[in-house]
Amino acid sequence: MSPWKLHSSLADEIQNFIHLRRLSGTDYQSQAQLLGYFDRFLFEQQISGPPLTREITDDYLLGLSHLAPRSRSNRFCVVRQLCQYLARNNPRGYVPEPLKVIPSQGAHPPYIYGHSEIHALLTAASKLPPSNSLRPHTYRTLLGLLYSTGIRIGEALALNQEDFQEAEQRLYIAQGKFRKARWVPLSASTSQALQQYLHKRFKMRPRSPDSPLLLNQRSSRLHHSTVHHTFQSLLRQCGIHHNPLTGPRIHDLRHTFAVQRLLAWYRDGQDVNARLPWLATYMGHVDIHSTQVYLQATPELIAQVNRRFYHHYLHRVKPQGGTP
Repeated sequence: MSPWKLHSSLADEIQNFIHLRRLSGTDYQSQAQLLGYFDRFLFEQQISGPPLTREITDDYLLGLSHLAPRSRSNRFCVVRQLCQYLARNNPRGYVPEPLKVIPSQGAHPPYIYGHSEIHALLTAASKLPPSNSLRPHTYRTLLGLLYSTGIRIGEALALNQEDFQEAEQRLYIAQGKFRKARWVPLSASTSQALQQYLHKRFKMRPRSPDSPLLLNQRSSRLHHSTVHHTFQSLLRQCGIHHNPLTGPRIHDLRHTFAVQRLLAWYRDGQDVNARLPWLATYMGHVDIHSTQVYLQATPELIAQVNRRFYHHYLHRVKPQGGTP
């Protein structure tokens, strides 16, 4: 179903297009919501039906100028897909050119949280009001889980009680990105923190295995918008400068996890290149190219790389080549 009832003259065509895309095996939920915005535009502008013209799509694109480049590109991309669908049955229909792709790094420069900042965020979360409620424990657990596992915020909010297997110390991500399921092994400390949270969580309803793991104050599943609003408030409390467009974001905890994992491998003398596929699988990526987006060059990481190169030079290169 679409996120709200469609009202424009193209409502039936838009709904048929959404249904067709879902038949391909994707839920098309977020894209359907973006098409809902376009339907509202058509309704408010009193567009009288197909075919869609260049003037219509240009006006819609102009109305998106207030959005960040990535958001604007996403909204217009699904509209272009709709235009391609409509043009199959109406040759007079206009199909706009795709917008220039905005690199992810350019749209939102990742922010790598320091250990002191993570500690401050967890401390602030544990003091959230009401003091005698589950809320502070929920947010501390959520932030700690994101930092220690690198799972996506959507994956964390979708967790049910049965997805945490205490004995095996692992989480089951039932539906990650591209509808991929995976197991996520947990450290002993993370597993213990989840057990402690569940001890408090089980005092509240619902308690069925398929009920949400993380509860809000109404004993239901946490909502994205509420979590992001609370996180921005925590950033301000901790004195971490925040810009709504550039971050830091809660998603940057995932970037931080990837960098900290790489840093730990360097410190332990591990073969980092051999372990990158492990990290990609753990984070739910198709290949290491997606994972590399998360590997930012922090001062600590650069220092470890330089140290490894220096030792490699002393033990391998210099003995063979002699004194430079």
